[in-house]
Amino acid sequence: MKSDSINDSKGKQQEQPLPDGDQVESQSVDSTAGSATTPGKRLFKIFIVNQNIGYLNFISYLIACFATICLVVYLSIVQPFVLTVLLRITENTGNLTGSLVLYDEILALPATLVWGVLSDRIGRRPVYSLGFVFLGTALILYSYVKNVYPHMLLCRLLFSLGSAACTSMMTATLSDVAGGHKERGRVSAIVGMFSGFGALTSGMALINLPYQMGSRVHSESQGIRVALCIVGGCAIALGVFFVFTMPNVNPTSKGFLARLRGHRATEKEVIVTPAPKRVESLFVILKYGILAARDPRIALAYLSSFVARADTVLFTSFISLWVIHHYLDLGWCRDKTSCGAASGDTHQLTGLAQGLSLAFAPFYGYAGEKLRKSTVLAVAGIIGAVGSIPFAFTTVAPAHKSNYAWVCLVGIGQIGMIVTGMTLLNGTYTEPKYRGSVAGVFSFCGALSIMIMGRLGGYLFDAWMRGAPFVLMGIAHAVIALFSIYVRIVSPRLEREDREKMEREKALGGDPDSHKDPYYGHQLST
Repeated sequence: MKSDSINDSKGKQQEQPLPDGDQVESQSVDSTAGSATTPGKRLFKIFIVNQNIGYLNFISYLIACFATICLVVYLSIVQPFVLTVLLRITENTGNLTGSLVLYDEILALPATLVWGVLSDRIGRRPVYSLGFVFLGTALILYSYVKNVYPHMLLCRLLFSLGSAACTSMMTATLSDVAGGHKERGRVSAIVGMFSGFGALTSGMALINLPYQMGSRVHSESQGIRVALCIVGGCAIALGVFFVFTMPNVNPTSKGFLARLRGHRATEKEVIVTPAPKRVESLFVILKYGILAARDPRIALAYLSSFVARADTVLFTSFISLWVIHHYLDLGWCRDKTSCGAASGDTHQLTGLAQGLSLAFAPFYGYAGEKLRKSTVLAVAGIIGAVGSIPFAFTTVAPAHKSNYAWVCLVGIGQIGMIVTGMTLLNGTYTEPKYRGSVAGVFSFCGALSIMIMGRLGGYLFDAWMRGAPFVLMGIAHAVIALFSIYVRIVSPRLEREDREKMEREKALGGDPDSHKDPYYGHQLST
């Protein structure tokens, strides 16, 4: 009976062509669960993914996750060296760093929403690819800056557009790729591992690239320029590669490749869920992403994005700046344009933190499947707070053993926010056709945190103490731990309401209006 209804549903959907004449097979949706029930398949004997996701699609997505975090972290690490080595600025660097982060996120705030909503209309693939082109172009232009304003600012704004696109799509594509709700913990874990590996690559390998290039060209400043061009060129190449290999899963798009080639899309090019009964405006799609926060579980996911993004950028930006200033105070870098010792300590601290986060990603993925995700987030928040606050008040040299212990805890807490937050966001309580919008708001919260914490951290770095950004990180971790405990308390009630909602929909025939609010059932107006 159920299979007959599914087949009938598919037949009806095939009879209705998508815009511009393209007609592709749609996938079934279990309206009672609020999420796709498309049969999945196993990849690498571990991951259950959408049945139309191939090995190349899945690997490309993981590479994109790796490269996104790698590039974001790389700019955060290398920017202080651009200030001190290329532009010869050694004063007020904390305030300058915070100001650039502020302007970056002022643009990223609306950009994440626009990219997320746009991906629901044209697909994830074109947005992801364009994001990498922006990232690469910005890094190449960074090598030619002559001043902070306007050169460095304009490059940072272009980079902001790219990072907003990539981080939004990293989250939105997760639920499109995963084949079932229960298996999303595993997919989130591997995404977290590749994200952590990207940060680790920046902290352990790419940070040394300017000095390796500098030894070849006998100029450290020229080495930084060459390194930026190399990394930027690789990002652009990835953007072109992803046009043809990334999954393109979205409800209403007929397919980016089909638009480019001008022919009918094949099932492998575009994977769609049932088209909505009417094409909704961008405002309605965006409205859903915002109103979804009325569910405390989605609100907690948004808060985890706030903390995780602040962690990633604040830690890499200000730990590098903190180390540089330690050696500037010793007089090792003031009268010459080389800070090799600062690079070495930054390399060790960030590398160790990201290495530990990489190792703990599978643990958080497994824990997210076996325990309530709010419980896992509470643990991650506590660990992050315990690591951040003591590190903020340390008075010993950067390479002291105690600092290694604190940054390890910071890294472990950080990856918990990333992995568990993405899994929490993609639950069955999120309407499938609005995943891009919800992911856009998710990234919006991260951008908002960087804008607030980056600017405030930069100001306090100069005005109060150099550990001030890490105090902010510790407070943020403590707040999310408390809110996670609250969500853990109310989760049984929310799950009971979900079951009651499913039973009501089954009693009504299991065909709720797709254009109604999934929480309160009211009409979404255009």
